[in-house]
Amino acid sequence: MSKASPSRLVATRVIFRVLTEGAYATPALDAEIDRAHLDRRDAGLATEIVYGTLRALPSIDRALAARLKRPNKTDPWLHAALRCGAYQLLHLSRVPPHAVVNDTVSVVRGERGPRLAGVANAVLRKIAAERSDDPSPPDRTEVPRWIEERFRASLGEERAAQVLGARRLPPPLGVRAVGVDPEALREALLEAAPEAEIERASFTSRGLLVRGAGDARALPGYAEGCFAVQEVGSQHIVELVGAQPGERVADLCCGHGTKTLALAERVGAEGRVEAADLYEEKLDRLDAERRRLGLPDVGARAVDLAVGAGGLEPESFDRVLLDAPCSGLGTVHRRPELAHRLTPADPARLAALQAKLLTTAATLTRPGGLLVYAVCSLTREEGPSVADAFESEHHDFVRVSDEHTDADGVCRTGPWLGDVDGYQIVRWRRPRTET
Repeated sequence: MSKASPSRLVATRVIFRVLTEGAYATPALDAEIDRAHLDRRDAGLATEIVYGTLRALPSIDRALAARLKRPNKTDPWLHAALRCGAYQLLHLSRVPPHAVVNDTVSVVRGERGPRLAGVANAVLRKIAAERSDDPSPPDRTEVPRWIEERFRASLGEERAAQVLGARRLPPPLGVRAVGVDPEALREALLEAAPEAEIERASFTSRGLLVRGAGDARALPGYAEGCFAVQEVGSQHIVELVGAQPGERVADLCCGHGTKTLALAERVGAEGRVEAADLYEEKLDRLDAERRRLGLPDVGARAVDLAVGAGGLEPESFDRVLLDAPCSGLGTVHRRPELAHRLTPADPARLAALQAKLLTTAATLTRPGGLLVYAVCSLTREEGPSVADAFESEHHDFVRVSDEHTDADGVCRTGPWLGDVDGYQIVRWRRPRTET
């Protein structure tokens, strides 16, 4: 049994799972913190190590490669422990080097025995000997060069730098008030969790940003359906759809249906929302969440929208939302592991899929209706290029440009708007046919 501090052991488990098994950092970290019953202080350190290690991974790996005989052949558990240890030595000034080295050695010994523990000791002592007198956390998310180049091409230098710049981690929890005043909800949550940080999201009408309030399911109002957990950029997409009471709305590639239910709240009992996704298991929780929030019934079906509408009636929806599968690079600040899994070919590959899905979405939009296409990516291939190609083949759709859009008619969210994921959203109005 390892005698290492529980926070460092948890961090190593998460980095191992993320970089060896393909797990996502946030759910893996939450699960390991719960499993280890970490208190708030230890959970905070584990969180800092995990996100910091992933944000600075390329430079950490360079430092380790210079001190390992065969870096590409390193035992995966040893490698995970070394990555966590190197991050602390290189970037955390308040952590004593001897504590980092000793704990990392214990973590390795507990899982791999004394021989590899000796390797950990030798490598980290070399890094500690060359440690800066005043180490500091990384001031940006390190990504492969091709991602930086794609961001600059799509966003320009200033916005690209903001996307990759230092941001407080982990990100806040997005909350959407349902049927209650958002300010009253904020005050009630603060009363229940006075140590939390809760503020209104500046560019959504019902959104809150929550930090340090614990499990959302334990907060007042959750059981009563007074709020839903929804990232504020996702809330902004719903507001751009602009659904009105009594309308028919399609939510395509709906995932777990977070936006579906926000749309259902807007159309009310006189309207109707139809949700569709390729994966039926993603739809399984939709009805239970709808009932918790006290919202009208919605339709839900598993459909391969790349090949057709799966029985959804053509030209029958007032508004159609397609939040298409994408590289997810607009979320790299909170999912830095994505930057190290994707390849330069992935954005174009996913853009080809998005084009097929957008063609299907267009068939469902009635004359006079609104078509909304969104991706949580900030590359030009996904978003602007797909939209331009769509317009070249669908002359009856007119792009909507207003105060929400950039000069090219694309609405972009990102850190220039606050603590929000990066999205690109394009909207088209389908003119009414002349009679």
